[in-house]
Amino acid sequence: KKSGELALAGSASQGALTKHSPPPKVPKYLSVHALTRRRKLAASTGNLHGYMAEDYHQINWPLPKMFGKEKYGYSLIDITDPRHLKESASMSKKLVRLQYDQQIIDLEWRKTYKSLLDAEHRRDTLPGNAQPKTKDMHKKEVDDYIKYLGELQEQKDMYEKSITEVYTKCDDIKLALKKESDLEDLRVFMETRTKDSLSADNAFFRTKFNIHASGGRGSGM
Repeated sequence: KKSGELALAGSASQGALTKHSPPPKVPKYLSVHALTRRRKLAASTGNLHGYMAEDYHQINWPLPKMFGKEKYGYSLIDITDPRHLKESASMSKKLVRLQYDQQIIDLEWRKTYKSLLDAEHRRDTLPGNAQPKTKDMHKKEVDDYIKYLGELQEQKDMYEKSITEVYTKCDDIKLALKKESDLEDLRVFMETRTKDSLSADNAFFRTKFNIHASGGRGSGM
């Protein structure tokens, strides 16, 4: 399993949930466990955390299938640790909404950019004896498209920033899970090495350990 999919020991901040806890109930469309297939984009696309949502497998009408070929369908966060499952579902829900709006903005941006190129071509191919009024009209058309394209780009950047914030949170969670996993592996390794180096009847195994140092801070008072 990947580090983000490890189910590790719980912490006080996450209540009673531990690695042995059953996964909390979340809406089916936000549950990794409900997926019939698990598909991801290549890591080079920047989408490191999202599975393709189940809707893109089950709904047969064309639009989800079409956009499922692109990045918009990969909105289901892949973290399955019970302690973070509800948070992951919440982030998945946020991604669904962000990417739904993002694909609309992206489509409008592409249409506007194409219109801008056409307008620039019309402006640049005007005959030399064109009337000043005609030149001004084409210049205004280009300027209007450039202004609108800038507004769309600001919205694209805003959505991209919001999506990046979700992915950054996923990175933080996975990093914490990996650190826990590494510490647990180290503990098991050290415990095994200690057991292997001592005989079974060694007094070490009958010693009760005290986490407080002998002659602690209160001993001299």
